[in-house]
Amino acid sequence: MRNKILLIGAIAFVAYILGSRSATVQVNKGESVRHQLVRMWNDPKAKKERQKKAEKAAKAAKKALDKVRG
Repeated sequence: MRNKILLIGAIAFVAYILGSRSATVQVNKGESVRHQLVRMWNDPKAKKERQKKAEKAAKAAKKALDKVRG
């Protein structure tokens, strides 16, 4: 029983370490936070996602407005 608890604890610890490392942001040395934000903002994938979200929000707002107007 004790060995099972130690094994489960070890697996949980390794999973925590691997999970916390995968969530870290890769930063180039000497790159400022402002430069990172600009680079992320200008990323083509991010632009496409922002456009999709904006269209979805506009559609939802129009639908809600039509529902309120009756």
